[in-house]
Amino acid sequence: MSSELYRRMQPFLGDEQELCRRMAGQMDLWEECVRLFPGVEIVEEMDATLQREDFSGFYAAVHRLKGNLANFGFDGAAERAAMTLRAVKEANDTQVRLYYKELREEYLRIIERIGEAE
Repeated sequence: MSSELYRRMQPFLGDEQELCRRMAGQMDLWEECVRLFPGVEIVEEMDATLQREDFSGFYAAVHRLKGNLANFGFDGAAERAAMTLRAVKEANDTQVRLYYKELREEYLRIIERIGEAE
C-alpha cells in the first residue's frame, strides 16, 4: 500500500487494515476505483439541488457519494455524508447545511489530492 495516490489519501482514510481486508488485498483495484470517483460535478449537483431546495435530489446525490466514500475507506467523509442524510430525513435545514458544508470541503480536498496524484 505504498502508491503515490494511497500516500496522498492517507489523511482521509480510516482503518487501513479494514480497507485492505475489504479490498481483499487488491489495492491496485482500490486505486483504480478511487481514480474513478466523481469530480467536482457531484459537488455542483449537490450544490444545485440544495440551492433549489430539492431535498430528494440532494439526498440521492449525497447518498451516492456516501457509498463511494464508505466502500473505499474514506470513513470520516462517509460519516459526514451519513450525518447530512440523517439531517435531511429529520428536515433539519440548519443541520443539513452545516453537515453538508463540512462534507463538501472535505470531498473537495479529496478530489484535489486525487488529481495531484495523476
